[in-house]
Amino acid sequence: MSVDQQLKPIAGHPGSRLRAAAFAMVVIGVVTFGVLLAVDDAQRAWSGLLQGMLIPTFIAIGALFFISVHSVCGAQWTLPLRRLMEGLTSGLPITAIAFIAIAVAGGGYLYEWVHVSGDGHHSLFHANRSDGMDKAHWMTQSRWIATGSMIIALWLGLRWLLLRLSLRQDAGADIAAVHARLSIATLMLVAVSFTIFCWDMLLSLHVNFVSTMWGVYCFTSAVQTFLAVLVLFALWLRGGPLKGVIQSHTLHDLGTWILAWSCFCAYIGFSQYLVVYYANLDEETYFFLIRSQHGYGAAYVAEVVIRFLVPFTVLMSQSMRARPAALVTVSVALLLGNWMDWSWIVMPAFSQNAYRGFYDLPTVLIGAGCAGAFILLALNFWRRHGYVLKGDARLQPTINAEHLN
Repeated sequence: MSVDQQLKPIAGHPGSRLRAAAFAMVVIGVVTFGVLLAVDDAQRAWSGLLQGMLIPTFIAIGALFFISVHSVCGAQWTLPLRRLMEGLTSGLPITAIAFIAIAVAGGGYLYEWVHVSGDGHHSLFHANRSDGMDKAHWMTQSRWIATGSMIIALWLGLRWLLLRLSLRQDAGADIAAVHARLSIATLMLVAVSFTIFCWDMLLSLHVNFVSTMWGVYCFTSAVQTFLAVLVLFALWLRGGPLKGVIQSHTLHDLGTWILAWSCFCAYIGFSQYLVVYYANLDEETYFFLIRSQHGYGAAYVAEVVIRFLVPFTVLMSQSMRARPAALVTVSVALLLGNWMDWSWIVMPAFSQNAYRGFYDLPTVLIGAGCAGAFILLALNFWRRHGYVLKGDARLQPTINAEHLN
């Protein structure tokens, strides 16, 4: 059976129901955010938006990485998934909107350094270097807004270039060499820009906290979240428009990636803690101290179990990695675990002496709004451009697992 035959619409596919649910999530998220502002709980509203914006941002960054690294390596196994992955980059406009809102109105509720100037601003960072090259000069509102705007514009530009090439391939163009070169640039630019973005949006919640592992720590979460979302969409669409396109060997490869990346997440998380523990510097250790008390420490232990031990245990067996039930279970667990991690990063900055959990209802509802907006944009992308790329002669052999022979 040809790919075109396999892509004929399947009657009864529940895309409209998902779209309606996503729209309802957006409405609930917007209303929750507005109510919090109206009842003068602005800090909870903006901290919820900060955590919620990580959903589309991290998924999109993970997708850009996965598309680019496999293009550079000339990998074939992701070809049936590439248009799905391209759709998962659709949430970047939400990142832009959330950043603009925080920059214009919410920064003062999240970052104590935003509206402080002069000697007070310098004292926040213990700035005393004689050459003037200290953190106080970097963490200014104007620099923060300019850098964040340029980074998000860069991501949107790289996404546009990659998608334009992919759509040109649909029309018959040979894009392999150009796509690989652009992917090399994407990997380098995203690595640097994502690190700076995470410094500015998350690390700076505590003005004096420093961590050389912070960029890669957040990056591991981004890719793990992306993989979980990719698996769920792939399995959902496998029963409809992608029936016959996503085969068991592709699911097995996804399961292997989830297993391997979960081990990498555990390694990076432990490495960051070990470096801080070994150095034993006040500006580093207090970050972990406030996140090991009042319930935050127990939450992190639970998160480690969910993000590492669950996928490691369930997917260690080769046969389990291609089983939809196992992949769904692990993917849902990973989404929960990463949401817990983001809450563990963000919430102690605003509630140090009382546990504000990942299940905090207003935060969950705002996050659901961001997730719903991401789903709507992804569904709209696939409606316009389809679920599978065209024009790549390797696609059908990959679906048939000929690349494994």
